[in-house]
Amino acid sequence: VGSWRDPKLKDLSLEAFIKAMDESTKEKVDFVLISGDLFNTALPSIDHVRLVVRKLKEVKEKNITVYFIAGSHDFSPSGKTMLDIIEEAALGINVMKGEVDETGKLNLKFTEDKKTGAKITGIIGKKGMLDRKDYLSLEKSILEKEKGFKIFMFHTSLDELKPIYLKEMESYPLSFLPAG
Repeated sequence: VGSWRDPKLKDLSLEAFIKAMDESTKEKVDFVLISGDLFNTALPSIDHVRLVVRKLKEVKEKNITVYFIAGSHDFSPSGKTMLDIIEEAALGINVMKGEVDETGKLNLKFTEDKKTGAKITGIIGKKGMLDRKDYLSLEKSILEKEKGFKIFMFHTSLDELKPIYLKEMESYPLSFLPAG
């Protein structure tokens, strides 16, 4: 939301978000996943935040949970983004939760969806592929051993799925992600 300078295009990104949320409620989905870049910046315009919050509130009132991770645009090096406010207001849940242990390994924890039992986690996207360190330090075995239906959210391109015309775009190999 708010990703274009041209007012018409800027409005289209907001309209696309609203339509996606409306379709989600119409279809009565169990939950919504947003893999980053909900906003084009860590500190979006108040008008955009107000409209997004209003729509997220409508979705919540329909008993649909929104899970998210920050993307390279709504990520902030300070660690503070509008997504924190959305989570604090209980309008969405950031699923990148965990800690780095004494060996330097990133141990992520799953967030379990109450309705479906789906277990969701992921790694936020950072500008300039700075998330590489997170993928390289990820303790995948813990995630892979977990039983049940699991979702790993990420905000990056994968070498194996990248179109030929984007061959110069930076990406990671599929092996960076946990199996299963």
